[in-house]
Amino acid sequence: MTDGARRVALPLIAGVLVAAVAFVVVLVATDGGGESDSAAPTPAAVAAGRPDPTGGRLVFAQMGCGSCHTLKAAGSRGVVGPSLDAALKEHSRSSLAAKIQNPGSGTIMPQDFAQRMTFAELDALLDFLMAARGGGSGSS
Repeated sequence: MTDGARRVALPLIAGVLVAAVAFVVVLVATDGGGESDSAAPTPAAVAAGRPDPTGGRLVFAQMGCGSCHTLKAAGSRGVVGPSLDAALKEHSRSSLAAKIQNPGSGTIMPQDFAQRMTFAELDALLDFLMAARGGGSGSS
């Protein structure tokens, strides 16, 4: 291999390795993305603006929430943050949105979720978390 080809190949290989490691971390943290208790919404339900807890489960995995939090509905077993199976019961949709967007000082929860998520992703995540706590998607 020539020096020029080596200079191109090494960053490419490193990038692929980093992506593979990130995939494995998310896969392990979310228990492999196993079957969800809720069925995927139909295209008509999505078009009608109904909650999409399945999409929120994907956001939960993509944001790495399961690497810190335990949540049965996500198949995650993180132990760094509080168990969401217990903590969600104390939150309304609006208080949960506020906690995600601005966790406050004195916590190790990432402070930049508001910048890392679109409004649609946050909305889907809230749908998923509210469904996981048994609260539906109400705006209480």
